Amino acid sequence: MAGSSALGEGGTTGAAGIIGPGDAGTTGAAGTTGSAGTGGAAGTSSGAGTTGTAGTTGTAGTGAGGASGVAGTSGRGGRGGSAGGTAGASGRGGAAGGSTAGTAGTAGSGGARGGCTPPASYANLFVTVSGHTQAESDAKVSQAWSSLFNPSGSGTIYFNGPGSNESYVQDIYNNDVRSEGMSYGMMVAVQLDHQTEFDRLWTWVKTHMAQGTTSEIRWRCQTSGSGCAGGGAPDGEEYFATALIFASHRWGDSTGSAKIAYSTEAKWVLDVIRTKYFNSQYHLVKFVSSSNNVDPSYVLPAFYEVWACFDTANADFWQESATAGRAYMQKVVDSNGVCPYQASFTATNPQAANADSTRCVVNLMMDWYLFGKDPWQRDTYAPKFAAYSSSRNNGAPAVGCNSTLGFALPSSSGKAFVDKLWSTAVPSRDYWGGVLYMLGMVHVSGNFRIW
Repeated sequence: MAGSSALGEGGTTGAAGIIGPGDAGTTGAAGTTGSAGTGGAAGTSSGAGTTGTAGTTGTAGTGAGGASGVAGTSGRGGRGGSAGGTAGASGRGGAAGGSTAGTAGTAGSGGARGGCTPPASYANLFVTVSGHTQAESDAKVSQAWSSLFNPSGSGTIYFNGPGSNESYVQDIYNNDVRSEGMSYGMMVAVQLDHQTEFDRLWTWVKTHMAQGTTSEIRWRCQTSGSGCAGGGAPDGEEYFATALIFASHRWGDSTGSAKIAYSTEAKWVLDVIRTKYFNSQYHLVKFVSSSNNVDPSYVLPAFYEVWACFDTANADFWQESATAGRAYMQKVVDSNGVCPYQASFTATNPQAANADSTRCVVNLMMDWYLFGKDPWQRDTYAPKFAAYSSSRNNGAPAVGCNSTLGFALPSSSGKAFVDKLWSTAVPSRDYWGGVLYMLGMVHVSGNFRIW
């Protein structure tokens, strides 16, 4: 649930996905029975033929669909920004490569992959698209983290207290703490291997925002930890659950100084999400627990894939939710690819786009480059939203999110979005700009992983 910012960053565009489509298949993305056949596109649903990788005239591109090729992915959008990005450098191909007549780039997305099988590698668009070195990219990301998550820094959004073992991400403009910002901070921390900061953020949430392990996590509190809202907002809980799963897999339970059993915490948060926030008929996440509407920026199919592998007792539920979420997004965006703020479960009665809408692009692009199950995300959404947003002057939130379009667009059209993130200064004491800028940096630099 987004809070307003001092700069009024709520734009009309959506947020993109986080990680790109999946690997090409075990032995080739198209082949004689693959999806790249003569004139085929070698999209994410290409199931891998038994031998070759692309048809004689397929669009998989040279080397776009080989034995382990992964195609360009997608990106994420800013809160009020436009999308646009670069299509994974040239849709990386596998050993057998694509057809010599094919065109490299977005067509070589590879075969769809489930959440239990992470990508073999993660593209760094700063390197493959913008031409920077890995060392330069690492320094760029490190500098952004140090600027935004240093409690004594002049531009920070991360502060210690009130307890000695806890910290919070502050919405500077509204002078409060929000579950979305706390959960984004935790996701960035686990992806960049900052366990101490991760534990301090979760301790703050458990101490002040949580209401036991069966109730919603309050969506906002004062920085003192008091004056909290009564109910929760699913966008925060969705990121909390996924970040905790990743922490358990990356660091192991009870390994940090706080001795947090990350997997246990993730399980109860998932139970709250499933029982209180999801509509069981449509398998769609609600705006709030009592709502009959959906905020499309809360729809995160990539996360549901991860949950299905972790929460095996409810795997079918989460897989159905991933399928339903992808279908819903195809219906709910407008002709420019812009998400409404809210809409019905059947994608009718859309409300005007707002700051929340910026995130739709990162959600879609993340789903594309990580799992590649919905070619619409690459073939229709990404170019449509890129065209809409490319001429707009976007602030840091949109720049961060839109940069991930580089995972779905050809390099020639995606480079501008990746370059824009590189050239944009780290936001100073800017909550919404800071968290979405940081998420964009983590995705585009190849640091966002399925742990």
